[in-house]
Amino acid sequence: MKKNGFTLVELLIAMFVGLIIMAAVYGVMTMAQRTSAGTERKVLTQQDTRSVLDFMASEIRMASFNPSMMGTTWTNATTTANVAACANVNGLIGGAPALTTANRGILFANANNLFIAMDLGPLGPPKVYGMIGDAQNELIFYRHNNANGSITRSVSCGNNEVILGGGASGTTVYNNTIGRDLFEYFDRDGLQLTGAGATKVLSDAQIQAIRRIRINIAAETENIDPNSKQRKRMIYSTDILVRNHAVFLPSI
Repeated sequence: MKKNGFTLVELLIAMFVGLIIMAAVYGVMTMAQRTSAGTERKVLTQQDTRSVLDFMASEIRMASFNPSMMGTTWTNATTTANVAACANVNGLIGGAPALTTANRGILFANANNLFIAMDLGPLGPPKVYGMIGDAQNELIFYRHNNANGSITRSVSCGNNEVILGGGASGTTVYNNTIGRDLFEYFDRDGLQLTGAGATKVLSDAQIQAIRRIRINIAAETENIDPNSKQRKRMIYSTDILVRNHAVFLPSI
């Protein structure tokens, strides 16, 4: 005689198998979600870092731009006053740099700070060249802040604005953790120019010899990856030829 339905044992076995399958599916879904979240954090950090690197490179490439070819552009009273004001705002090591025609538009350079100038002329016509600080974006100060893992930018003597890291963008700049300089400097022969002391401040002679600047940004995701339990880390570098800085300027 045929029996209808299932026995209690069969039902228990079926339920047990079903639970195992559901647990496996849940585990796969959880893993996929964690992987997706970790990948998203990494992609955002990559995008932010690459954008900032390209932006910094475009500005630093313009260092020492001087279309009027006037040596006095770097030493006149207006430039001197504006540079001194910017140095004060940014708490520059050693105070305001001594401006010289030979140094041109690289005003201060060390491992984690770069102070550059360029003569873009005032806003709107007529263009008047020969003074630094009479237009926007002519004095730019970049700094790696070790305390909060950020890169800041000060333009036209304004306050330091965080452009990467610092807990605001989901990215932390960790150059200091691994001892990687934000800026490296090279002469025309490719030899690295290393400043003196712990802060690696370049001398005037070294600044005058700069022909290439390398930017290194070591970035990590602010949040820990749920799978690896570690922050994802990446290092990006780019080299800039500072062509305007190499141009000969007459002493006029």
